[in-house]
Amino acid sequence: MRIVIFSDVHGNAAALEAVLADVRRNAAPDLIIGAGDYASDGPRPAESLALLRGLGDARFVKGNMDEAVVHGGGEELDFTRSKLGADDMRWLEELPFSQVVEAAPGQSLLVVHANPRDLHAPMRPNATPDSLRPLLQGVSQQLIAFGHVHIPYIRQLDDVTLVDVSSVGLPRDGLLRAVYVTLTFAGGAWQIAHHRISFDSEAVARDYEAVGYPKAKKMAQRLLAATY
Repeated sequence: MRIVIFSDVHGNAAALEAVLADVRRNAAPDLIIGAGDYASDGPRPAESLALLRGLGDARFVKGNMDEAVVHGGGEELDFTRSKLGADDMRWLEELPFSQVVEAAPGQSLLVVHANPRDLHAPMRPNATPDSLRPLLQGVSQQLIAFGHVHIPYIRQLDDVTLVDVSSVGLPRDGLLRAVYVTLTFAGGAWQIAHHRISFDSEAVARDYEAVGYPKAKKMAQRLLAATY
């Protein structure tokens, strides 16, 4: 079984198109799962949701910024909402918190946005085990995939493998590439791979101003820096 997971598109339709094209060419997944934050903070929220909602049997979970688009305030969220239709807003509102996939008896995958308990607390790659364990309390799955931090990593904590799938639209590890993950269950074990995909980041940076995004220059710089 092969599963493709990506997260944190953030209204970057160009990066999402590049990822989906690579998935079609190379991944051959049995299932695609999105791990949240699809429309906000980018110049093309409607186009991003159209691509996602056109994926057929793909599954999705809600991110903190999906919740903010529906219920939050501020000029950047107002911009995102102004580009989305009623169906898009309803789709974001109704996204589930998590997805579970049973790859085999006793081998299951949990997909969430930030952590298994809420939409906000990050599971950073350098977090101490003691700070992470409360977020994992009660989890029975052997593998947890998530986004939110925008930094790709794989980490073993006790009996759980943590996989940050990073970000499609706003990478933060210093490499300006869209990222997705393949999880392949074969021979009784998971094989995990991050895939980095080039996209026209300069064009996306210019697009912030072209569409009238609030604080367009700041957002373009944030994209191109690819760091916190």
